Amino acid sequence: MAETPKSNRLRFGEFVANLASGELFKHGVKAPLQDKPFQILALLLSRPKQLVSRQEIIRTIWPDTFVEGDLCLNVAIRRLRAALHDDAANSRFIETVGSHGYRFVGTVHGMPALATLPYDRDRPRLAVFPLKTFSGSESGSFGPCMTEQLIIQLRRMNPAFVVITPEFTTERAHKGRSTLSLCRDVSADYVLVGAVSEAAGEVRVTVRLLDCHAQACVWAESYVEQGNHLFAKQEEIGHKIAGSVIQSIPIALRPSHFESVPPNAHDNYLHGFYYLSKLTEAAVDRSILLFEDAVRECPQFAMAWAALANSHCARARLGIVPSRKAFPEVKRCAERALAIEDLAETRTALAYYHFLYEHDWNAAEAGFVRALAIDSGCPLALGGYAQLLAAIGRHQDAVAMTHRACDLDPFSGYAGIMLGWALYYAQDYAGARSQLRHAMELDASLWVGHTITGMVLERIGELDKAVAEFRLAAEHSDNSSLAKAHLAYGLARHGDRAGATEILNSLLKLRQKRYFSPYWVAVIHAALDSEALKWLEIAREERCSWFVFAREDPKFAVLHSDPRFRQLAEAAKFSGSAQQLLH
Repeated sequence: MAETPKSNRLRFGEFVANLASGELFKHGVKAPLQDKPFQILALLLSRPKQLVSRQEIIRTIWPDTFVEGDLCLNVAIRRLRAALHDDAANSRFIETVGSHGYRFVGTVHGMPALATLPYDRDRPRLAVFPLKTFSGSESGSFGPCMTEQLIIQLRRMNPAFVVITPEFTTERAHKGRSTLSLCRDVSADYVLVGAVSEAAGEVRVTVRLLDCHAQACVWAESYVEQGNHLFAKQEEIGHKIAGSVIQSIPIALRPSHFESVPPNAHDNYLHGFYYLSKLTEAAVDRSILLFEDAVRECPQFAMAWAALANSHCARARLGIVPSRKAFPEVKRCAERALAIEDLAETRTALAYYHFLYEHDWNAAEAGFVRALAIDSGCPLALGGYAQLLAAIGRHQDAVAMTHRACDLDPFSGYAGIMLGWALYYAQDYAGARSQLRHAMELDASLWVGHTITGMVLERIGELDKAVAEFRLAAEHSDNSSLAKAHLAYGLARHGDRAGATEILNSLLKLRQKRYFSPYWVAVIHAALDSEALKWLEIAREERCSWFVFAREDPKFAVLHSDPRFRQLAEAAKFSGSAQQLLH
């Protein structure tokens, strides 16, 4: 039986449903949905994958009221499907089960309650409130569209602050609450508010930027357009507002905040990031093609060059491309980006190059420190530095670094998973399990989360559950080689040597056709037999990116007493004196 979601904010696809306020958001912008259809949605969301009968829906939504129940339900379901852009014949969310009732078939993720965060002058938080709309049929739908365009334009400029979108800013916007008190609820340092009004055929967009700490307006502007030109001008207006907001918040500006990137190049960049975030073999390969298209169209697009460098790094981390092929590309693309602009993401890619390929620990640390000096909240740099700290045995520092990433973005499932990973390497398995459970509530589709959860469960002896998590990881990763290697490890630890050997043999055959990392072959052998050391030696010779973790990886705990392992691990030992940069 599917578990009933416990959060008041539930995410499915591109939508967030706020059960407390009765609001539905799409990509952070409030979607129009009447009360009764929303109540039906809430009922179905409370019991995902389960059939809810028509009779139960009618009794729940229209209790003690004489209505034409079947007719009202049909109308409400049509309106709900229209809001979700859902097709009854090929449904993503609401499935009709004959004449019996309906079932919510999408994946539902709970989202955490908002927590108050300390003010960070290096990375302030900007809350964007939906633009209010006053009168006029033409401007009625313009407010939500303009709000969404503002968010798009802000993110295109890659500001050094956190943008809090409307699904969070309006969660506690109950009647009688002041704007500044609402900002405190979402830990905002600045807030962007505004309105759209129409008169005599003209539409006026008025916006204000408020400083929540000084309780003062730091910038305001109005933009007037003819009603018939309104939607054609929204991108231009959004760009002007976003540029003025960035100039008005006291942060260090970079050229990329104002550079003009062609729309196609920027769209390819955004789509590339979407695929890269999936971290599957096919998706990462797809991201590289999109980033290459972006820099081909706009050679001065520094962010795209940096993203391309990090995509090549991801291919090596997935174990599908030899380090000797991937990391020269990482360096080439990062140097192209650095020649244009000094970005945190570029410095991170170069730091990974020194860390995972050159094993130049001091240069790697200097790169991560430089990246965080440029942007103290860069998630790539925080995660990369945490991995360096874990590899050299400074586990508490690694945990603190990933805690910082979670504090900066408490709604990031990936940041939460990285904290679970750091706790796993620190051998705090109870803490890792609790943290990963929370992270997977944010996004259960991230296969790396299932993998690390399986690793934790294996360490605490819950081998049945560990294998189940490894199977989920393989499913969500499109059966990636890396996920299959973890499954083989879990099966071997569970005692299913035949199943583990079958996967191992398939990976060895794959290695004859194309590259697969010997490090993960060594992991499987660590649970099966005595050949792990042989494959770790191959990993060292091939400069496999994961070899640097061998000394601290709990999966090799069985080898720690072997002097041959200790001698081999010296090749991955930190040789410098890392400086602590934790505040």
